[in-house]
Amino acid sequence: MLNVHPMHFTQSPEFRIQLENDHLILHGNSEESAGTILRGSVLFNCQDKTRVKSIKLKFSGMTSVSWCEGRKTNQKVFKAKRTIIEKELIFLDIKKKHHLCQGQYKWDFEIPLPGNLPETIHHELGKVQYQLKAYCDRPKFSKDYMDECSIRLSRHLLASSVQYTQEVEISNVWENKVAYNISIPSKIYSPNKIIPVSFDLLPLAPNLKIESVVCSLKEYVTCATSTHQKTTSRVLNFLRDDHFTLDPVTGRFTKTQVLIVPGQRDNRLHFDMRGELIEIQHTLKFTVSLENADGHISELKAAIPMVIAPSLPEDEDDILPPYQENRRSIYYDPETLAHMIAMGEVMPCSRSSPPSLSSITSGSSIGCEDDVIPTRWMGMDISTVPSYATALLASNIPCASSCSLPTYESITVY
Repeated sequence: MLNVHPMHFTQSPEFRIQLENDHLILHGNSEESAGTILRGSVLFNCQDKTRVKSIKLKFSGMTSVSWCEGRKTNQKVFKAKRTIIEKELIFLDIKKKHHLCQGQYKWDFEIPLPGNLPETIHHELGKVQYQLKAYCDRPKFSKDYMDECSIRLSRHLLASSVQYTQEVEISNVWENKVAYNISIPSKIYSPNKIIPVSFDLLPLAPNLKIESVVCSLKEYVTCATSTHQKTTSRVLNFLRDDHFTLDPVTGRFTKTQVLIVPGQRDNRLHFDMRGELIEIQHTLKFTVSLENADGHISELKAAIPMVIAPSLPEDEDDILPPYQENRRSIYYDPETLAHMIAMGEVMPCSRSSPPSLSSITSGSSIGCEDDVIPTRWMGMDISTVPSYATALLASNIPCASSCSLPTYESITVY
């Protein structure tokens, strides 16, 4: 009897995937992100003439969870697995016979990825992972080739996401004993960053003392199947303060404590994310121990939800300046300046007129004696102003008699 064994794909340095970047970043949350593009090439170095049935590329994203509950004698296993995304590119179709001559071959590819994909995560209860595999399928009794690589997907929030960058505070009156206000300057933080926590406690009951204040940063991981879910939590960092003293002037306990977000490698920190089977959240928890007049201890507990991300919202350098700042670089006439001073929109100064255009372009210091150089378009109908392209052609004409518009660089004050 003839035994037929299936051919297995093997890795070879002659057939490989070359990526532009194996770490892709989604900008914005899942609702506002435009997605990203995975770019790269499949390389095949043929040492001699080679017969090939097909060459294809597969991109896939998978999420899975698995955990056990119960005692060893009666354990129950919960599992779930989902395909998040799956795409395939065919470079050489299997329907045709292909004979590749000796030489190097390269197939470029671009795979668009939607902005609502969950980020890569590896946890003991579950994971979200993305893989790229290239296959070179050859005729029978010939060695097939395969190469694979992992793709890491992260998410960076935009600076325009004001809901994450504004101050977060909680305030209430607890048991008619104390009025509290606890706040942090922002809702989002990244690894190794400092979280300043401000406490403002007003005792309402007589002879009330603060015995201690404990603040802890907790991480919650929730995994779910179609019938069951499991949530685990752990403390990433905490602080305890036993020295809250009453301010005799204000009659309040006020203090700002500092809590540090641990590094990702030091404490196996996971970032906030929400997937189909896995969700990760972070919360600041507070416990205020109060010593009552009769000596017994009461505990006030509160919490502030927060977000831990790979980086803080993107730098404000990418944001257009507000109107109040932008207008300072715009050249305006004396009448406009006088009107703005009268309306209180700008502060008056010793200068009676704006700086001259020549003093700005020459880089000299701006003095109060500078005169305004009238331009031809002042007082004219806007329809007679030349186009910007036309103005550039006339830029070599002196400003006093020029019909051209000034360039942006010449009128900007730094």
